[in-house]
Amino acid sequence: MIAIRGATSIEKNESKHIKEKTIELYDKIMKENDIKKILSIIVSVTSDITEINPVTIIRENFKLKKVALLCVQEAQFKNSKNGIIRFLIHCESNTNNFVFLHDARELRPDLEE
Repeated sequence: MIAIRGATSIEKNESKHIKEKTIELYDKIMKENDIKKILSIIVSVTSDITEINPVTIIRENFKLKKVALLCVQEAQFKNSKNGIIRFLIHCESNTNNFVFLHDARELRPDLEE
């Protein structure tokens, strides 16, 4: 079992926008990794994301009824970025490629190619 990280950013706290960004991140993580089986997904959101739960989006769009899904609010620290959705996927995979999209790339500049 390994853990794959990912994050994206939103520009507006609107359900449609959050859904688009959540699906984009999930799809990109699946594309970049050879995931055999997902055991659990923990999603964290910054406190400004309130319109829709990204876990609901994942469950409804990817039919993960048997996968443990949890959404939590990210801890706030001085100079923390707002509008960030983070994934931590526990899975069986031969790859471990983290995916950081849009403004969330600033969170992990060490991953830039």
